[in-house]
Amino acid sequence: MASRGSSGKAAHRRRGSGAARSSRARSGSASSRSPTRRQKPAGLHVSLRPDHQRELFALALITIALVTLIFFLTGVTGGVGSVYVLVVQQVFGGGALVVPLALGFLGIAILIQERFYDTQFAGSHVIGTLLVLGMLLAILEFPHHDLALSSRLDEGGGWLGYHLVHLLDSTIGRPAAMAVVGMAMLAGLLLTFNVTLREVVPGGVALMQTMWQVAWSGPRRLPGEESVAPVRTGTAPAGGDVPDEVVLTPIAERPTKASLFRRPEGGREAMPAPVALPPPALPNGKGNGNGNGSGWKFPNSLPAPPVAGFGSAAPPPALPEPARTPKKVPELPAPVQGTLDEVEAPVIYRAWPLPSLDILDQPVRVKANDEEHMARMARLIEETLASFKVEAQVIGRHTGPAITQFELQPAVGVKISKITTLDRDLALALAAPSIRIEAPIPGKSAIGIEIPNTAIALVTLREVIDSEAFEAHRGKLRLPLGKDVSGTPMVADMARMPHLLVAGSTGSGKSVAINAFLCGLLLRHTPEELKLILVDPKMVELIVYNRIPHLLSPVVTELERVLPTLKWATREMERRYKVFARLGCRNLEGYQKRSRTQADLEPMPYIVIVIDELADLMMMAPDDVETQVCRLAQMARATGIHLIIATQRPSVDVLTGLIKANFPSRIAFAVTSQVDSRVILDTPGAERLLGRGDMLYMAADAAKLVRIQGTFVSDREVEQIVSFWRTSTPPGEGAKRPMDEANEAAAPTDRERQQRAALPGSGGVPRQGAAGGEEETVFQPPAASFLSVEEQEMLLPQAVDLVSQHKRASASLLQRRLRIGYSKAAQLIDLLEQQGVVGPAEEGRSREVLRRREA
Repeated sequence: MASRGSSGKAAHRRRGSGAARSSRARSGSASSRSPTRRQKPAGLHVSLRPDHQRELFALALITIALVTLIFFLTGVTGGVGSVYVLVVQQVFGGGALVVPLALGFLGIAILIQERFYDTQFAGSHVIGTLLVLGMLLAILEFPHHDLALSSRLDEGGGWLGYHLVHLLDSTIGRPAAMAVVGMAMLAGLLLTFNVTLREVVPGGVALMQTMWQVAWSGPRRLPGEESVAPVRTGTAPAGGDVPDEVVLTPIAERPTKASLFRRPEGGREAMPAPVALPPPALPNGKGNGNGNGSGWKFPNSLPAPPVAGFGSAAPPPALPEPARTPKKVPELPAPVQGTLDEVEAPVIYRAWPLPSLDILDQPVRVKANDEEHMARMARLIEETLASFKVEAQVIGRHTGPAITQFELQPAVGVKISKITTLDRDLALALAAPSIRIEAPIPGKSAIGIEIPNTAIALVTLREVIDSEAFEAHRGKLRLPLGKDVSGTPMVADMARMPHLLVAGSTGSGKSVAINAFLCGLLLRHTPEELKLILVDPKMVELIVYNRIPHLLSPVVTELERVLPTLKWATREMERRYKVFARLGCRNLEGYQKRSRTQADLEPMPYIVIVIDELADLMMMAPDDVETQVCRLAQMARATGIHLIIATQRPSVDVLTGLIKANFPSRIAFAVTSQVDSRVILDTPGAERLLGRGDMLYMAADAAKLVRIQGTFVSDREVEQIVSFWRTSTPPGEGAKRPMDEANEAAAPTDRERQQRAALPGSGGVPRQGAAGGEEETVFQPPAASFLSVEEQEMLLPQAVDLVSQHKRASASLLQRRLRIGYSKAAQLIDLLEQQGVVGPAEEGRSREVLRRREA
């Protein structure tokens, strides 16, 4: 008993000492960890974004593919490379060369995936690529399978192909194995390229039919069959002249995706724009079906009645097939002779008057610079450069509205960099606020030194539009830019740009330039030829253009309505592409030529979308705005839809790389730093501008920047032009305008009025009544700030699935995943709370999911 007691006491002491040691160890470890936590922020912490991780993985795959391909092609491998090549050849055999191609394809596919959408890289692509690779090795193994694997290193399918074919032969036999391998190869290709047989087979059949018709439409004609003349604008070819081009109607009817998004490659110079209006409205007043689920649409035009003399126009007859009996080709009806004014048609769409230039202000003459002063400045430039041992001579000068450019010719052996680095010294010697050096001047062997004038002259809108350069310009949408350093008026074609980015600091002349562009378009284009969509979040710059007939909707001022407006423009672009594909037209100019000979074609005007401040939109929904703007900029050129985007905050989070890549034509006004200039133009220079309309213009088809003094338009001139269009009506019009009828067709129901009135910032834009009496409210379509019944039925189940999957609910989650605006997402959260799916709002936290969707 004593021994057991002593042993128990010893065990108790050991446990006590062990507990003490463990307690000290825990306290020691805790004390050792606590300083580590405090020092952790000071250490190096590397965190990569998911997109960076994905791109690094893709680059690693491409690098491995490139190295493997170099090993196989050159044979220079080294120690590690020789072992790697031997292993690859033994595993893949004759298909070893496919390994780098497959890796490179996989890496490139990961890089070029659609980054604008919240989706991950699909695993079906990887599975399809591996399946295609395995079946290819099996196909290579079939001819060599009877030989021993060790006797053939570079032939057959290698180790993988050998065992795969051996497994198939031993289970189902060689013929069935070949069939299984072929079908598996087809399935792998479908998974790799993410297509289905329903999409591939009709396209292949249509391609074969087109190739057959093209082959038989040439010299192989049946006896006694006459050649089919192409459909041309104007009158038919006289006599037996052979046409220079053949119009193949079956190509236009082919339902392929490639024909819907084809870019124009030529033919920029075309006939003047025809009669044009938006898509025709349906009898029920619901627009053309391009809405977003709500009852609010852009105003649609009325369908044009048949013009007398044309009859019922039909599409051009197709070329005859060789296997059928030749039929007589119906002759097209002769076009009506005379001008558009002589053709019987509704006067509501004809003969809009254009404003006269007399409503614009006369140019203001400024006293010219003193010749003696200019000669003294030239001598100072030469003397200053000579003091720094730079030999150069002033050989000429050009005086513009705001600056004078001196042409400087350096001596032989003088580097341009020696002169460009002396810009501050020259500014000090000439007592100039800032100078800009253009080295060299495009087209000349000289360097330009631009010095501000003592008095800046205004470039009025009238002297630019009334100039010979503006009249001689052949552009469809001419913009009055201003005057260059030599005083020559500068004009740009919006259709050739095809989109314009304008940026500059506050007060540099950006808003004045946009008003000048809009006034220039309104002075030369009727509502039949041009339609406008104006977005003005500041509510002070473009609101003056309300109620002119060129507007597709009143000026958009609410940020919640900007995204639905851009989505409508995207749908209109896609609709126009489908019409072009059906008619075989490549762009809007080709469609307009066709519409002159076919009276049943709807008119299509040019559409110019002006966004006055992009920064506000990027703060609201950067991803959605960037996606819609880039999609329009990439594809809308051929459909006649053009963008003008302006911002006074040229930072990288506003002017992203994707936006800049799709806006090759840019205008930079004065900015505060060289960094801002590089963001806008990718080069310095805008930080040295003078302000007050002084700008640098980078054209899409020019290699150098052009310095221009922008066109100035006063508030009185803008009001005169707007007032003219508000009060002008075509001759003989006694009924309503197309805009009035379109607004009535898009009028909301009582229920929609109540829903819209309950939203913040809702309400219409007041306008003067038709008789000039009391004001009436015209609601701005599309108003997609509330959920319609159809949208609730479509989005609510998706929202329940999303919150059940993530176990938390928030408006930002629904906004990202469902790709909707914040207002709709917030309304969905309220509906989920009413149905008991999510709990009440918590301070600064997402909502708790109370009830999940039943499987």
